[in-house]
Amino acid sequence: MKVKKVLLVSLAALPLIISLIALIFLPEEIPAHYGANYTVDRYGSKFETIIFPIIILVISLIFLLPRKIIKNELNKKLTMNIGIALILFLNVLDYYILFVQFNNIKDLKSGAFSIERILILIFGALFIYIGNLMPMSKRNSFVGLRTKWSMKNDIVWKKCQLFSGVSLIILGIALLVIAFAYPNIFLMIGLLISVAVIDTVYSYIVAKES
Repeated sequence: MKVKKVLLVSLAALPLIISLIALIFLPEEIPAHYGANYTVDRYGSKFETIIFPIIILVISLIFLLPRKIIKNELNKKLTMNIGIALILFLNVLDYYILFVQFNNIKDLKSGAFSIERILILIFGALFIYIGNLMPMSKRNSFVGLRTKWSMKNDIVWKKCQLFSGVSLIILGIALLVIAFAYPNIFLMIGLLISVAVIDTVYSYIVAKES
């Protein structure tokens, strides 16, 4: 577990280190914001590059602090594994942002590696990974499908995590296909909301039947 903790902290710190080094080579002004049409609408200081890496560091704390309150060892391992995966994918996103800034890309929808395709690929892979972990979790208040119904007892919890894990895997696979066939953020959000609703309704039904 100590090795994974070191890995998580290292992955969380790496984007900030790389961004600080990148400051030496970046122009004074970089694309700092993109509008709804994914084209740049504001340029800003190159020091804005370090904002997202700092956010990544803060997010990593979410997966370090709960280890003090989660008693089940398996859940601690699952939480750490999810944290490592999430921070790793945020690393990929941060390096994509640096690539955009270095190359002064004005339209994020242009080219084979559009922002929509990158984001959908990242979330697709993340959901597949988390979906495989969820059925292994024990009842807790931090990881897994947590509704007032899924928390009813251990049997209901297990059924809900299995169902939600499978639904996340299916969602992830669908997103990987969408990323290449029709990359669209709103379609991804719609599918994610649909899965969330279905999983919540399922937890309600299972709890009522138990």
